[in-house]
Amino acid sequence: EAADRTQAVLSADPGGEFATWRFDVPCGMGRTAAFLFELLLARGANAARLAIRRVPSGRAECEGSVRLVLRPDLEWRSFHASTKAQGPVESAFNAPGAVRALGTAGISSGFAFRPYGGGDSLSFKIDGGEFHREGEWSYCVPHQEDAERGQEPCGDLYSPGWISCDFDIDSSATLTAEYVQGGDRAALRWPKMPAKLPATVPVRDALEKALDLFIVRRDDVKTCLAGYPWFLDWGRDTFIFLRGAIAAGKTSEALAIVRAFARFEENGTLPNIIHGETAGNRDTTDAQLWFAVAVRDLEAKTKRKIPEARKAVASIVENYVKGTPNGIRVDSESGLVWSPSHFTWMDTNYPACTPRAGYPVEIQALWIATLRFAGKSALAKRAAESLVSLFANGNGLADCLDAPEFAPARLARRDDSLRPNQLFAVTMDALPDDGGKLASEIVRACSRLVVPGGIRSLDAADGKYRGVYAGDEDSCRKPAYHNGTVWAWPFPSYAEAAVKCGALSRTAAQSLLASAVENLNAGCACQVSEIADGDAPHAQKGCRAQAWSASELLRVWLAL
Repeated sequence: EAADRTQAVLSADPGGEFATWRFDVPCGMGRTAAFLFELLLARGANAARLAIRRVPSGRAECEGSVRLVLRPDLEWRSFHASTKAQGPVESAFNAPGAVRALGTAGISSGFAFRPYGGGDSLSFKIDGGEFHREGEWSYCVPHQEDAERGQEPCGDLYSPGWISCDFDIDSSATLTAEYVQGGDRAALRWPKMPAKLPATVPVRDALEKALDLFIVRRDDVKTCLAGYPWFLDWGRDTFIFLRGAIAAGKTSEALAIVRAFARFEENGTLPNIIHGETAGNRDTTDAQLWFAVAVRDLEAKTKRKIPEARKAVASIVENYVKGTPNGIRVDSESGLVWSPSHFTWMDTNYPACTPRAGYPVEIQALWIATLRFAGKSALAKRAAESLVSLFANGNGLADCLDAPEFAPARLARRDDSLRPNQLFAVTMDALPDDGGKLASEIVRACSRLVVPGGIRSLDAADGKYRGVYAGDEDSCRKPAYHNGTVWAWPFPSYAEAAVKCGALSRTAAQSLLASAVENLNAGCACQVSEIADGDAPHAQKGCRAQAWSASELLRVWLAL
């Protein structure tokens, strides 16, 4: 009953490193005890620290000492799994060596948790309190969002014991949890808590801080996580993300990532994921072209050539022309790139939601930009002319020339689905010099897709349109993912294209971009989500913090 009346006030760092809560807890007889909880995330390590301090309540103070009892609940799983207290999991968690008490002189200062042996463990320490070993399970804890996504609706939590802390006014206790990998430990670096957080944060500052949280180190290589909480590092997402990072001046980080990927260029392909000296999943047509665009942007920003990256770009162009081992090739007649099924960013494949095998429009825009950067002006000119002659349909450009089996572009079937991909023909300057009228036509057509803070992946009038992203992954979410779901990352390209063709002034385009501020203020503070429902009220879905969503918003914001 007392907990139901507890008052809590939250403050959070827009850079994502700390948060504070103040709790005013009724203790009975009109008395109150106030506590300040401060959560900090370590820099460059998988560790968190929770500091608890009793502060004056400013009301009728609860006299004497107050005891808090805390119970840590644990899981040990990936983000796509669930914990169930049965069979090998329960046996591992309850095994005699799974929990080891820390401390001396009969007083436990915490525990180490190693349920499956090996070198990895969780270290959990308390300074200013005592850990009491008493294991218990909590069963069927609801996972509401997972249930809405058609996944496991509940899971079990294991608590190895409880912690007691006694507080007088101005006394404190600190809990530190750290994931220790392979037994290697280093000194933890904690951010400094400011005395007071500002009431508001400028958009540019918020987005620049947001970008810092996606650049991480995997082994000895810098890389970019595509989104929290589910996504790892993917090539396509990384190179799109780098464009905004470069625009914001994060050139040293961008250079390290570009060089890391350039090492793994092979026969015109780049890996989607790098683990140490192992690179995997090269089945993408656009990642290599976004790499070239990122290199172009980085050289323009630093005014320095990057020889190893230039060499990789030259190899990509050469191998696209003659054909890559995984099936990418250039149609010699049109100069356009043929792409296998599911090799673009619209890569859902149940049971072929957006295959786009053939000549996707944004692939051609990126290809033309890459050719110009690589000095292949004649081929770029031919491809640009083919883009107009084969894709123009009176409503901008077709989304794809469908050719499931490789065929010349002139024989492919035109897919006139209205999608935002044609915007890249404008933003990449892929149209011929006389393409101003067509650019305006593209922007005018795509204006039908724009919603506040995002852009639909398909026109709502299309028979394939799905307005809600929810339910079972295969039968519900995948068909909706690129068939009407709103995306944040291509949205700034609409504003960019509209300014380029004169459809919007810079001021009007900035006002349009500002509709994304609602996204920044909701969900994960100062972050931009991955997607939203196509139908109003466009509820935010997917990853609550998406790398390319924040990066592209910042890149175009700075450009305008």
